Amino acid sequence: MSTQPVPDILSKLPPFTGIVWNGATFELTTPITLHAPLPTSRNPRVASENFAAPYLYAIVSIAGRDVGPLSRNRAEEEVALLPGSVLSPATGIHPVGNHQVQVLIETIPDRPLPALPGDDALATILAGADASGRFPVTSPGRFYPR
Repeated sequence: MSTQPVPDILSKLPPFTGIVWNGATFELTTPITLHAPLPTSRNPRVASENFAAPYLYAIVSIAGRDVGPLSRNRAEEEVALLPGSVLSPATGIHPVGNHQVQVLIETIPDRPLPALPGDDALATILAGADASGRFPVTSPGRFYPR
């Protein structure tokens, strides 16, 4: 059994830059620093447990890690955000398609800020997730802590 800390293992996984999602129950109004890995999904349906979450965080990741190589369920499309990352609100909660979305950006010291996605780009992702079938939730609360 390895004694390597989880964040060290995660930091060796392939990086992911792009939009990831989390289900949410509140609007983030101030930046938060992650002190543990944060599981997110590239699929908003997965991240919200089939849209059970009242809100969705669309997080612009600049240094997430693709957990696919280690995942028991690759269909979850998991990306872990690493400790030390700061999530900052870029918008308030607002309607995008049929969903209430807040855009957050992942910031890391000495790294440039990522470009924000437009609502049209988010709506396209959400429409695809809306059209897909229900996703079997294998780990309730993993992406959408209640």
